[in-house]
Amino acid sequence: MGFLFGGKGTTTRADKLGDFQINSASYGEVVPDILGTTRVSGNVIYWDDFTAHEHKQTQRAGKGGGSKHTNITYTYTVAAAIALCEGPIQSVGKVWVDKEVFDYPNPNIQLTLFSGSLGQSPWPYVVGKHPEKALPYSGLAYMAGVVDLGDRGSLPNYNFEVRGKLLNTGDGVDVNPADYILHVLKSAGMGDVQIDGIDNYRRYCAAADLLISSPPSMSAQKAQQIINDIAEMTNAYLFWSNNKLKIVPLADEPVGSWSPNKEIKYDLGIDDLIPGSDGQLVLYSRKDSSECYNQASVEFINRSNSYEKEVVSFEVVADVQRNGLRPASVKSAHYLYTKKRAMYLAEQLAMKQLYAKNQYTFRLDWAFCRLEPGDLVTLTDEICQLNKQVVVITAVNEANDGQLEITAVGKPPGTYSPAKYDVHENERPFVDYNQAPPSVTRLSVIQPPGDIAGDELLLAVTAPSGWGGCNIWVSDSGTSYKQIGTLNHRARIGSLVSGLTDTATSCTVKMSYGELKSGTHLDAERGNTVCWLNGECLSYETATLQANGNYVLSGLVRGQYGTTAVSHNAGEEIVRLDEALFRAPYRTEDIGKPIYIKCTSMNIFGGQEQDLADVEAFEYTIKPYYIPEVSNLTLYTKYYDLGQGVKSYDVVATYTPPNITSFDTAEAWYRESGQWQYGGNGNGQVIISGCELGKTYDVRVQVKDVHGNYSQGVIKSIQVVMKSEKPNTPQGFRVSFSDRAYFNWLEVRNADVDYYELRSDLNVGTDAGLIGRSNNTTYSTDSLTNRQGTIYLYAHNPIKGYSAPAVLEYNVPVPVEPVISAITPRLGGVAVAFGSIPSSCKGANIYIDDTVYFVTSNSAFIALDGGVYGVKVAYVDLFGEGAKTTEQLVTVEIKIDASLIENLKVTDEMLDESIKTELDKLDGLDGIQTRVQQTENSITSIVANLSGSPANSTYSAITQLNQAIGLKVGRGDVVSAINVSPETIKIAGKYIQIDGTTQFSDGVIVNRMLSAKSVSADKLNVSSLSAITATIGTLRTRTSGARVEISDNLIQVFDANNRLRVRMGIW
Repeated sequence: MGFLFGGKGTTTRADKLGDFQINSASYGEVVPDILGTTRVSGNVIYWDDFTAHEHKQTQRAGKGGGSKHTNITYTYTVAAAIALCEGPIQSVGKVWVDKEVFDYPNPNIQLTLFSGSLGQSPWPYVVGKHPEKALPYSGLAYMAGVVDLGDRGSLPNYNFEVRGKLLNTGDGVDVNPADYILHVLKSAGMGDVQIDGIDNYRRYCAAADLLISSPPSMSAQKAQQIINDIAEMTNAYLFWSNNKLKIVPLADEPVGSWSPNKEIKYDLGIDDLIPGSDGQLVLYSRKDSSECYNQASVEFINRSNSYEKEVVSFEVVADVQRNGLRPASVKSAHYLYTKKRAMYLAEQLAMKQLYAKNQYTFRLDWAFCRLEPGDLVTLTDEICQLNKQVVVITAVNEANDGQLEITAVGKPPGTYSPAKYDVHENERPFVDYNQAPPSVTRLSVIQPPGDIAGDELLLAVTAPSGWGGCNIWVSDSGTSYKQIGTLNHRARIGSLVSGLTDTATSCTVKMSYGELKSGTHLDAERGNTVCWLNGECLSYETATLQANGNYVLSGLVRGQYGTTAVSHNAGEEIVRLDEALFRAPYRTEDIGKPIYIKCTSMNIFGGQEQDLADVEAFEYTIKPYYIPEVSNLTLYTKYYDLGQGVKSYDVVATYTPPNITSFDTAEAWYRESGQWQYGGNGNGQVIISGCELGKTYDVRVQVKDVHGNYSQGVIKSIQVVMKSEKPNTPQGFRVSFSDRAYFNWLEVRNADVDYYELRSDLNVGTDAGLIGRSNNTTYSTDSLTNRQGTIYLYAHNPIKGYSAPAVLEYNVPVPVEPVISAITPRLGGVAVAFGSIPSSCKGANIYIDDTVYFVTSNSAFIALDGGVYGVKVAYVDLFGEGAKTTEQLVTVEIKIDASLIENLKVTDEMLDESIKTELDKLDGLDGIQTRVQQTENSITSIVANLSGSPANSTYSAITQLNQAIGLKVGRGDVVSAINVSPETIKIAGKYIQIDGTTQFSDGVIVNRMLSAKSVSADKLNVSSLSAITATIGTLRTRTSGARVEISDNLIQVFDANNRLRVRMGIW
């Protein structure tokens, strides 16, 4: 019947993966900086669009193909980006995809290289598909593409051969170690460090084919560790000496065109070596024979074997045959990528381990201070049987006694050059401490702007070699001198080689003494390289030393510290203003007076100071130092109508203060004729009041600095005339809101304005719509009622009337709802704290139930009776309240703090002790006795009746302390007392009776609060009892028998036999 109903079909469907699995993504991974060529696996930094693709395959079976089978499978693709290293890189070579290897580019890799150049474009795929995620990854080299994953949900295992930086320093594949070290220093921010011997080291590495690349498994390392590893691997010393970083190759044999250091510095013998405490000249130590290895092994990365780790070994065959094989531990050298280079390193290590087994320690004096690590010397010592033994110095240290302690290791026999220095034919150097000092050759006196020196003279000197400083002497008469200080440094003084225009940004300088160092453009702008050039302060960015010894100063910043950039002639003196100059203070009253300066020099040892009478005096007249003037000085008049026909004018001076840090204020002086009169001071504006119409006034504005000195001043004149033009429309009309609306605007100057009028309409001069008038440029009001509106501002002239209005539209939003941070009950009240009050609000309303408390800070304490209260807060601005917070309940309790009770107890004990002391003094007396006792901190008075039996004896006492008053009356063991202290009042007695009406304000039972379980049913006497709601548990009319039970949403009625008869509600 198949031909009627069709054959059967079956379908097989593979499992569909729901997510992409990442196998090489790490957050916070170190981004490697690849130098040379190495293999890296990369790190997934982006993936998206993980997509499943359905594939159907149908097969028919059975007679006539009556049945079919459908097989559904899935393959997947994903868009991914894999970070490689810092860019830019040169290229990518081989790419390992799982077990297959391809040369890039190849379509089977399915990825495209982005080399990591600065400012590179984002991956176009992401730009088109997900523009919001398109990142350029500037400076990061990465591979990106849409990868066919097949039927798995993860990327293939990718590895990449990266051709990184500095390939041109080596063979195009690896890097010269010298340039590798310089790159590391530059990356660590020390690019300006110069390494002595780096060129010789570079030639050695190139000749020995010791080229390296970054290790494949890189982690974050200190620059010091990287450099030390490279130096050790290339058999070189790297050390710091004479304020320089130095590097010395230690190879013994020539390699290619490079020759090792064979120069002996000194032949050291018994006349040079200083004996130790035991008399030995040389301390000799030798490695144990078990540590004299004759085989060295090196682990390296073999590039020709897919960057796998391999080990090579080198044996000193002669020593192996003589002493047997003694292998050293394997040395890791993952910077090396060829077997040849690893073999060379193994040979060097084997020779060093075998022949550098002898170590020598000896001492020298400072005549040999030239010696440093890497230098060769010979040792001759009969006791140690050393006869011109060649050693290489490995360390130079200064011992506690000041001598040089030197450590060296032996070198193999060979051909070496004779000693460079022969110290045996010369006498020990003689130091003459009494040599005569040279005189100062030049003294320059500088008075720079106040920002640099203030009331100080800067003294700069130059002197020849052998000068060790000088004492500075000053006189105002030229006969009697006083020492004011000592100068120990020569100044950097020079002169212009050629003329300098007022706009030039470079100049050439010939220095008489000192060197000039370059800075940055920021240093020049900040005056860190400031120089004084005949009245002008200027700073330079770059100082370039020429072959003839002159300096070219470029990137000049002219006219600094308020000075003016002017033209200068060739030969004018230029002085670098730094710490080498002596600062000599002077008084303001000294300005204009001549002074005489002498400099008595000393030699380099600080002795043999010149006689004051033998030194030439330098005369200088103290001048006022330059203070820059104000700029943009403008004068205008301001009109006032004082009423009853009286008019007044002000002259307003506006200006821009100079840009100097020593600026204090600017003072305005004015005159119609004759003497100047003080008009006021300010920072940008001064108003001179009471000027008369029709008169002309001169106004002078002078700058005053923090040292109390003045500039010459800028003078302008103005005639006070009536300006009867129609006022211009006011500009700069603005408003801000807080407790009031604060308006401000710019002054109208083209006409005399007697007032400004603010309105809510355009009907000028009428009371309706008038907000207010002001005779200055500000106005405030609290009369605005609408949150949104338009304000019109007019300027009014008494003759021409009103100006066109300035229009201001405002829209003040409703204050936001506060955020309550704390509601804390306190004794007798509650503390409320909430978010800061916005600047546009004048305060906040705190609602305690229906009572409103207005506050101006965001925390307040409100006194309350005991009870439960609802608390809400709302911000308040000029127009009303904003949104209230949700009500929060708080309980205020009335209870005495435990500390107050403790204080009462202490006060009680003190009063009792005082009374007891006085009663003890009355003990044994008979009859009625009275006693008053006053001490430093108490007064006690007692009246006692001691005539009866002890049980019937009575007394009364009053005690006054500095913090309490006590009253007591006692008979036998019965005592009544009233004690008063700052915190509490205590009443005690056998019976206490209060007559008359008594009011308790708080603390007993108040109408807002009852303690839990304090009122029982037998104490209620009411005609009716009602409540809105109650949670009562189960309410029974009887315990058993006929009864009614009410619980939650259920009412049940039982008969006398406890049978349930009625049930109503929910159960």
